[in-house]
Amino acid sequence: MNKRQRKRAKKRREKNQRIRQTNGPTERRVDSTAPGLVETKQDDTFGKTVKPIPLRPQRPHALTITLTAIGLIIAATALYWNIAVPDIRYVSSSSPETMTVVESKVDAAGNFVHSVRMRPTFTNYSLKPGFIDKAEFAPQTISTLPDIKITGIDKTFIFWHQKKQIEITFLMTIPTDPINHLNTTRELGIDQVLFTYDNTGRKINLSTNGLFGRIRFNFKEIADIRLK
Repeated sequence: MNKRQRKRAKKRREKNQRIRQTNGPTERRVDSTAPGLVETKQDDTFGKTVKPIPLRPQRPHALTITLTAIGLIIAATALYWNIAVPDIRYVSSSSPETMTVVESKVDAAGNFVHSVRMRPTFTNYSLKPGFIDKAEFAPQTISTLPDIKITGIDKTFIFWHQKKQIEITFLMTIPTDPINHLNTTRELGIDQVLFTYDNTGRKINLSTNGLFGRIRFNFKEIADIRLK
């Protein structure tokens, strides 16, 4: 290298040194924004920070939405099932309920004993099923007071808006007095109301129209009480 070339190289070094002293060291800016919310880009060449670009939030996955909806439905169904009760109602008819006498006999004391069957119709206005669990009779007249004993109740479930005949069987014992009424006959008039209760113990006293309803039946027979 000759003298001229060395002089040029020295001038270039001095010029570069003056430029570095003028600009100073390159500063790296730190973005205080929470990580993951924005994305910061920096140009290392000129020491300038690019404007942060907000990141778009990701939408929930379709599977996540489906599982959440299923969980809410199951929870609501379980809550309803725990607090709901059956709403069993009597399907009323224009005439008293009919009875079928299955068997009749006279016991050792001379009383008339009838095995009777009746099938009133019920429906359920609740989504929760229920059944008839208990039944009892209440007399409406005092002309003849028979002894009635429930022997069977069809305890099958009644579902929502299902009309179902429920069979109720009972023994009806009608007392007689053959000693004071020799060789005579007497008309037996029985007027009774049947009260029923569902499996929760609630009394069924409404009909399908929302009004008060009850199961009423009457029984008439000419009783031959002559001694033979």
